[in-house]
Amino acid sequence: MNLKKQSELLKYISKIRLDSYYPNASVTKQFAIYKKNIKLCKKFYPQLHYFEIIFRNAIDSVLTAYVNGGDWINTIQLDKDSLHKINEVKNRLAKQNKQATHDRIISELTLGFWTTLFSKRYTQCKFQSVLVKNVFKNCPKSQRNIKNIQIYVNDIRELRNRVCHYEKIIHFADLKQKYKNIQICIMWISKELVSIAK
Repeated sequence: MNLKKQSELLKYISKIRLDSYYPNASVTKQFAIYKKNIKLCKKFYPQLHYFEIIFRNAIDSVLTAYVNGGDWINTIQLDKDSLHKINEVKNRLAKQNKQATHDRIISELTLGFWTTLFSKRYTQCKFQSVLVKNVFKNCPKSQRNIKNIQIYVNDIRELRNRVCHYEKIIHFADLKQKYKNIQICIMWISKELVSIAK
């Protein structure tokens, strides 16, 4: 790699980003590892996409049934942070001159919102145990508990955020297991859909 290209890489991709891949290596080697990381992220993207869509729609379906077909967004007791995230979506839709329909709100909420419903802050809420039982209906009973589900969904959320924000994942020693865990979670939600996410 010539000096001009190295200079451009350091300027526009940034020295800090490249150094995080291999601190004491040449720019050429750092960039090679950086590109390898991009290829790894690319492999995860479809599975993460399928998981996020399937996960949120499963939650929506279960919570809709939980409130007897009503709009659970306005019915179940959510904390301030979750309500703030819903209001941010409503405000964003209003700025785009779009009606804040239930389906639009569901599709705009982040994976962080959905995984929060399985967090400790909702352990006293009845709806959380309903979610564990009915969203992950194919999960073996011995594993179908909130602590186990939290580990899986939080790990997937963290991986998804790294992949979608162009961060390093190449350093994870358990990438194959992370990939498998996405498949496992999809299977726990729907045995029929796990094959599309391979």
